This record gives sequence, structure tokens and C-alpha cells, in this order.
Amino acid sequence: MITTSRYPSAKTRELAKRIAGKLRTFYVARGKKTIDGIAGHARKKGESEIIVIEEKDGIPEFASAIEVSETGKWKWARRTPVSEYAV
Repeated sequence: MITTSRYPSAKTRELAKRIAGKLRTFYVARGKKTIDGIAGHARKKGESEIIVIEEKDGIPEFASAIEVSETGKWKWARRTPVSEYAV
């Protein structure tokens, strides 16, 4: 599952959608959802990982992974430059 940080630029949203397509998963619009809310949504969909595309000054910069357990608990797992997701 792919989402963005809150209030993303159009460029960040577009990149998140392209990465979701490349990874054969789905994009969820973040809106005002908290990480707890996103993790709950991921569990309902059977997902164990969420990738959050983060930006700096309106430019996508990092893809941060969140691991979600079967009980719905989550933890930050890793942070990768978005350049590693060549799309």
C-alpha cells in the first residue's frame, strides 16, 4: 500500500501512484488520516507494509516504510530515497 505525507504536492501524489503501479499494489489518498488510521486500513486490506512518500519543498524525497502487524500495531521500518524506485 502506498500513500503520501499530509498535504502533498501534485508531483508527490503522481509519483506515489506510479510507484503503486510499479509495485503492483494500490495508492490511498492520505487526506487527514493519521498513521494509526492508515495502518488500520492496511490491515483491513490484508497489507503488512505501507510506503509513505515524503517530500521536501514540494519535491518527493523519501519513501518511508511502515510495518503493520496482524494486530494492527505499526512501526517505522526504513527510509529510502525515492530515486531508488526508478519509475
